[in-house]
Amino acid sequence: MRTYETIFILKSELTTEEQEKHIEFYKENITSHGGEIVKVEVWGKQALAYPIEKSTEGFYVLIQFKAEGDYVNNELEKRYQFNEDVIRYVIVMLDEKKFKQNPRKEPVRRERPADKAGKAKSENGEEVEDMQEEAVATEEGQE
Repeated sequence: MRTYETIFILKSELTTEEQEKHIEFYKENITSHGGEIVKVEVWGKQALAYPIEKSTEGFYVLIQFKAEGDYVNNELEKRYQFNEDVIRYVIVMLDEKKFKQNPRKEPVRRERPADKAGKAKSENGEEVEDMQEEAVATEEGQE
C-alpha cells in the first residue's frame, strides 16, 4: 500500500450537514476498499484563485490515506468525477522516504540581536549604516 493525499473542493453553497456527508462518504469509500485513513483536515471555506462555475469560494478538505494504486486510479477518481458537488480535486502519491507520519513543525525563526539589526557590513567589516549617514550628511551640506 502506498500513501496518498487528496484535496477536494466542495461547492460553498452546501450546508454543514451536506459537507459532513461528503467527507464521511469519501472516508468510508477509502476504508471499504481496503484503504487506511491517516489524517483528515477540514480547511473550511476559502476563496478560490479564480472563479469556477461562477463560484468564488469553495469548501476545502484534505485526506491523507494509504491504499492500492488501482483503487485510486479507478474507483476514487470516478467518485470525484461523478459528484456534482465537487468543484475540483487532486490526488497525489506521497514519497515514503520524505513523508513522515508526524505533523509538520513550524519553522524556527531566529531573532537577530537588537543592536545589530538593520546594520549591514561592508567588505571591510565596517557597518554600512554609519557610512550611509555620513554620505547623507555631506550631501545635505553641499546644497
